[in-house]
Amino acid sequence: MQEITTATCQHEPAGRQSMMIIDIHRHYHRVEGELEQYMERARSIGIEKVGMSTCGPLFNQLDNEGVIRAKERYGDAIIGFGYVKFGIDEVEKVDHLHTLGFEALKMIVPKVSYDDRSLLPIYQRAEALGMPCNIHCGILGRLHNEAGHDICSSRMRPVCLDMALRSCPGLKVLMPHLGQPWYDEAWMMLATYDTLYWDLSSVCLKRPTEFFVELFTSWGEEVWERVSRRLCYASDTSDPVMMRDRYDEILDAMGADDELRESVYHGAAERLMS
Repeated sequence: MQEITTATCQHEPAGRQSMMIIDIHRHYHRVEGELEQYMERARSIGIEKVGMSTCGPLFNQLDNEGVIRAKERYGDAIIGFGYVKFGIDEVEKVDHLHTLGFEALKMIVPKVSYDDRSLLPIYQRAEALGMPCNIHCGILGRLHNEAGHDICSSRMRPVCLDMALRSCPGLKVLMPHLGQPWYDEAWMMLATYDTLYWDLSSVCLKRPTEFFVELFTSWGEEVWERVSRRLCYASDTSDPVMMRDRYDEILDAMGADDELRESVYHGAAERLMS
């Protein structure tokens, strides 16, 4: 876990202090006090809602019961993303999570590729219930305990979302991490599907600002205008204050106006969850 410090940012513009934020993609680990520490930091910068998922022992996290506990403690501040294990869980898992009060779904480390036709009933049920899906895209580093687990990053490439988005036009999907390292593939998917949302968690800490400016402008202003309206603020497992500052640096470099900043920090997440 990346250490969350208690320092706060000084001399922020007033508008940034008062802007409501939704952190649409957050996990927490089996670490005493981590959730409480995150919530304190989140509130310090105006985060009012959190898209929470916990993905089990493979990540040193609780499973879905962790989100249920968080919802019991923090109420409407928690947007529940229920973990569905692709290649293991059947479509009935979606209905079960829905009855438990989960508003959305989370997928990662699938046993089959995201575009395997056996998964179509799950995508279709999520679409029918209006449950957006946060589907991890990109390389996974070494996890907490991989013994007995079949993990393959190539099953989680951005283009593997094509089948779900093409087959289920009403399904909204969040693609985290800009599909690192398949950035061009991710960008083409975003330009193609207006139901595909994205975040910069993790990747924005690994690449310089200039990298993002070059990528975001590579297909022209019209594409950036469309795709940027689906960019969501997300901290994943990083310090939310540091992540907000990093988002600000990238938005500053892109010359983002107030309307786009409002969209990134809460509007896009609201549209995703609507």
